[in-house]
Amino acid sequence: MKKLTILLICVWAMMLAFTFSSSAQTVFALQNGSRTQFYTTLSTAISNIQDGDTLYLPGKPLDGDYTFAKKVTIIGAGYDPDSAAATGITKITGRVYFAKNSKGSSITGVRTEGRVYVRDSLITITRSNLESLEIQNGSNPIGFVYVGDCIIRNNIEGANDVVTNVLIERCILNGNLGGGNKTNNLVIKNCVLTYNGNYFLYSISNIIYQNSIILNTNNYMFTAGSSSLTFTNNLFVRPAFSNNTYVMTGNIFGVPESDIFVDSANGNYHIKPTCTQALTLATDGKEVGIYGTDNPFLVPTFAPRFISINNAESTVNGKLSVKMTVEARNR
Repeated sequence: MKKLTILLICVWAMMLAFTFSSSAQTVFALQNGSRTQFYTTLSTAISNIQDGDTLYLPGKPLDGDYTFAKKVTIIGAGYDPDSAAATGITKITGRVYFAKNSKGSSITGVRTEGRVYVRDSLITITRSNLESLEIQNGSNPIGFVYVGDCIIRNNIEGANDVVTNVLIERCILNGNLGGGNKTNNLVIKNCVLTYNGNYFLYSISNIIYQNSIILNTNNYMFTAGSSSLTFTNNLFVRPAFSNNTYVMTGNIFGVPESDIFVDSANGNYHIKPTCTQALTLATDGKEVGIYGTDNPFLVPTFAPRFISINNAESTVNGKLSVKMTVEARNR
């Protein structure tokens, strides 16, 4: 009963935020248990966040840079126009900072036009489309960062030797890992790495690539300055390569990109049934890439999702008719 009550409060907060925001007025909902507060600007909502709050973002462009310095769960309407057709996508036009004291925060269902900066531990980023990502706070240790079911359009940078235990899983990575990433135990698992430019593995160390599909065929500075990399059960388009500091097991090389995906040019990274070696290559016996694991890649957020919203244009007897269809997900 308690879970049902919380779910109803969640749906109610989202309904008000997304319904008002589909009209001329934009509102931002902060919810914690049975307490829900509404604000007309995002900066005001952020300044009123208390540790443990949930912040609901409407499906529209949100201009500016935003810094979070409390533990907060951020839920957007989604980044994909198809899955967020009823509400519109949540798009932050600037940068997002998870600053010191934001430990334990998470964000889902958001597109960013600026970089996302992770500067504290236990940060979770899921089902979002990021311009780029940086994980570092100088000499301050950062650990246990999770990025899952995301698209990262440019580089992942900054992870230094005091960043530990980062998992990037089921993501489409269109950039590379910028030089200087010398983190301890950064795992890239069940991802599709599309970057085909120079410096793909340049000046990085202590990174594990597992169950992923790696499309890069560019040889210029491909592995220069890199050491202590581990490649396990990946599918490569390029020919085999080696380095005496690398650990390489169970990889397959030299598979043409045209043989792998159903329609990668249009963002469809499902594996062709004819690419049989990729369908069981992963360490768990499942397929490599974003549709492997027990929980394949998903775009919609775990939060209740609005499939349709139909607001009447005027009131009848002082009442406004609002009809909506909501879908709840298990994950």
